[in-house]
Amino acid sequence: MNVIFLHGFGEDASVWNDFINQLPKKYSYFTPDYASLTTYESIEDYANWLKEFTQEKNISECVIIGHSMGGYIALTFAEKYSEMIVGLGLFHSSALPDNEERKEIRLKTVRVIDQQGTAKFIKGFYPNMFSEEFREKNSVFIEKQIEKFAYFPKEALINAQIAMRNRIDTRTVLTNANYPIMILAGEKDSFVPLEVALEQISLLKNNQSAVLPNVAHAGMFENLNESVRIVTDFLIKVESSN
Repeated sequence: MNVIFLHGFGEDASVWNDFINQLPKKYSYFTPDYASLTTYESIEDYANWLKEFTQEKNISECVIIGHSMGGYIALTFAEKYSEMIVGLGLFHSSALPDNEERKEIRLKTVRVIDQQGTAKFIKGFYPNMFSEEFREKNSVFIEKQIEKFAYFPKEALINAQIAMRNRIDTRTVLTNANYPIMILAGEKDSFVPLEVALEQISLLKNNQSAVLPNVAHAGMFENLNESVRIVTDFLIKVESSN
């Protein structure tokens, strides 16, 4: 079974390295990286890029698990290429579009990135992925991550913000899907508030979802072991459904 993990905005595919090492070895894992791509301006563009990736890797069916923006891409891919999907995972992500307030924040973020550049933006943005408790105990780790992600072209970050701002409502993917869907939510997530995640979990027919206590927007780091357990159970469920 092929399993594709998509990273989120302001990070790259390395966020999945330790995570995948703890998953069952019998599956084939792929971690395509779009962090430095500068030519895409819509979530559909990223979904088409992912389709090209699957063709290069000769993937005809797959599970896709997307973190944050990666979930937006996964949902759009599932909408366009439903025949390829055997399971879908939203890892701190949402099928809802931006509301008007959020769209204004995106435009402000674009201006900040353009004026400050990547390194300064990531330094202010990235710690918000984590709960206050995790930040206090893991400041060295977070600083290393910030240094790692400081190289992204600012054009890639700006285009990603515009793409997210203009994304459409994809809740029909959740309501129509007959394959298993996992929504992994964080109790303290400020990007995808818990009530938003729970509302979408309620839409699922084949629900494999879970809430991580005391976790914000980065369960793969904030609670690695529990996140691995939840995703492993989900993959086993997908495999048994086929």
